[in-house]
Amino acid sequence: MASQKKAAEMRLALVDSSVPIEHRKRMMLHLCMDDGDDSTKIVREVLDAAGAASADALHDKRAKEMAELIGRMQEGPLRAATFLGMLDPRRDPKAAVARAHVVLDDGSSVFTTVPDAGLAASLRAGDPVLLEAQGRALLERGLSLPAAGEEARLERDFADGRVEVSLRDGDRHVFWASAVLADALRGGRAAPGAALLVCARRRIAFDALPDAVGPSRYRYLAKESVPDVLVARDIGSPPRYIDDVVEHVRTEMRDPRLHRRYKQRACITKLLAGVSGSGKTLSIHALWRRLYDVMAEETGVAIEDLPPRVMRLRPSGVLSEWLGRTDKNLDQFFDEAEALADETFVGRDGRAHRLPVLAILEEIDALGQARGNDTVYDRILATALDRLDAGRASLKGRLVIFLATTNVPHQVDPALLRRIGGTVERFGRLTRRGFAAVLAKHVDGLPFTTADASGEAEARRRAASDVIGWLFSPNGADKGQAEVHFVGSPTPTIKKRRDFLTGALVDRAVQEAARAACRAERDGAERPGLDRALLMDAFDRQIRAVVDQLDPANAHNFLDLPDGVRVASIRRIARPAVLPFELERVS
Repeated sequence: MASQKKAAEMRLALVDSSVPIEHRKRMMLHLCMDDGDDSTKIVREVLDAAGAASADALHDKRAKEMAELIGRMQEGPLRAATFLGMLDPRRDPKAAVARAHVVLDDGSSVFTTVPDAGLAASLRAGDPVLLEAQGRALLERGLSLPAAGEEARLERDFADGRVEVSLRDGDRHVFWASAVLADALRGGRAAPGAALLVCARRRIAFDALPDAVGPSRYRYLAKESVPDVLVARDIGSPPRYIDDVVEHVRTEMRDPRLHRRYKQRACITKLLAGVSGSGKTLSIHALWRRLYDVMAEETGVAIEDLPPRVMRLRPSGVLSEWLGRTDKNLDQFFDEAEALADETFVGRDGRAHRLPVLAILEEIDALGQARGNDTVYDRILATALDRLDAGRASLKGRLVIFLATTNVPHQVDPALLRRIGGTVERFGRLTRRGFAAVLAKHVDGLPFTTADASGEAEARRRAASDVIGWLFSPNGADKGQAEVHFVGSPTPTIKKRRDFLTGALVDRAVQEAARAACRAERDGAERPGLDRALLMDAFDRQIRAVVDQLDPANAHNFLDLPDGVRVASIRRIARPAVLPFELERVS
């Protein structure tokens, strides 16, 4: 007992700083020289206590240094990255600090340390994080998931943190799925076909995009207002198909059983074929307006309050350098037409209506060139034929009107013409009657010079009549504008001014004459207004501008030519030095 008390006193003396160091050294030396068990035990306890105190001090020192280092790193520049997951600690049990797998903005992977154990435990896949500038440590969590990026389509979920997506080029890729997206997949809020927000460079899919609602969900839906084109006011010689389509739509909306009784399909197709400027687009705008008039009548809703019901397929919006993407664009157009036709609209009387869909396929020749000219276009044509067959089959019970247009029907593959051309409406040059009607529409309301008391309306009628006679009189002064020589024919064909007339040319000529009359009135003309000489001069200028562009390769764009002929050469006929109407203006 006495020995234990003595040993305790010696231990206290050795660690007591108030005892002189010389005394403690002698005591330690004596204990080290003594081989007894008590002395050995005291020495061991003193050394262990000294070691523990040293370790605690070292730990505190290292912790302080680490905190200072982290503080300096946080105050310096940081680097953005995306967290993917923590490394399994079982792979390196001796590792003192946890490590995380992150992806930098350039797509490269980094395995960095996470000094804060609490931060490491709270991170989820896809979280934005901030690294030390050199990437040596993960210091903070970022603000939020990316709000912008690329859009992709979800193809399938592997349920292991990965998903398969297809990008804009149509190719499929396997990306990492964020925890947010994984939650949406498990909760049924996202399924194959959903739109995803992704970053292709980092190979991460972040989240599912919300479904588009209303018109915004349709890529090919025309969002512009209804054209202000009235058949009675703006089209001199309206094509018959406008009335046919309007009556079809009216019957479908009022009494569809009547059509079914006679086995009439709700879906109809028409091909508008003709040269540029012959009125195809104007007629489509007029039909567009007429359809909205019918919808307004049947629903009791004003035109401006009706939803968009016109879809447009333009070659520029379909054709892609990626052939697979072109196929998907065509498929999407028909899917959207089908979905839009299925939407119901509730009128003011509370009744639900199925409104018509007008689907316009512009320049169909760009999608369906005759086979054999180009292997790339051959594949596009094959895809277009498949889509048209499948699309029309699914739309037979839906009120969809397909209108396809082309300036060069001879370049369109016959199989495509057959599928899209339920009825072919041909637009050509203006006949005498058609020209008279179109000219009357364009000059209506314009001021005309009155030479007597007959009035402006009579002056307008006389001027129009004189222009018609000048262009169409069989014994007129027009000796021809161009000689067209056909291959194998010894006799050339003379083309006169009337052979170049289209609705677009009439519009340009009347505009030019009106500008000349406006300038004259501004300059103080004694008798302001239009007259026949101004109109004739404008028509002559416009027609000569067309004649100057003629060559054997483009003659079919400006003239109606017999089927099966080839133009060998074109000779322009010299214009007289002075035309009769020019003498009239001088006099």
